[in-house]
Amino acid sequence: MKNNDKLLEILQSEKFLAFFDFNTRTENGKSELSGLCKVALPQIDNPDYMSLTFIFDTPNEDAQEIAQTTLSKLTAETFQKTLPEVYATTSVPASMLQGENYIHQMDIIFSSPIREDVRDVINKIVFVIRHAADFATEAPQWWDESDAPAPTEAEKANWTARIKAILGLDS
Repeated sequence: MKNNDKLLEILQSEKFLAFFDFNTRTENGKSELSGLCKVALPQIDNPDYMSLTFIFDTPNEDAQEIAQTTLSKLTAETFQKTLPEVYATTSVPASMLQGENYIHQMDIIFSSPIREDVRDVINKIVFVIRHAADFATEAPQWWDESDAPAPTEAEKANWTARIKAILGLDS
């Protein structure tokens, strides 16, 4: 249990670094899915993962299903094509829906501590998401120390599921 407590402490102290908007369009140009992705890094020495929080606008069940199907394309193998140092990914739906939003957590776990400039790594992650998930994305917007938001209640509610996914336990 102590390892789970330590992991929870790490997750709770993640620092948000950037965010970017995304959307998909149907063949006739109509917006099919849109949202925001927040990128965070644990506040530990030599971090070896980045956390992505996808917040989708899902006014109906079809949009939520499209969001889940689209995210299933983002696997470790998909990221490894651009970031060979990716070891694994976790992908966990948030444990609660809030209004017309669907929240999904994804952790990208690297085989060793991240040595490259985190902005470069985030730009590569956005590149993979853009091409593998077929999202139109905005350029990442960077948060400085004072502007970074605290985790939302939905993100906090999802930490147990993330711990289980990182440890490879059944949810």
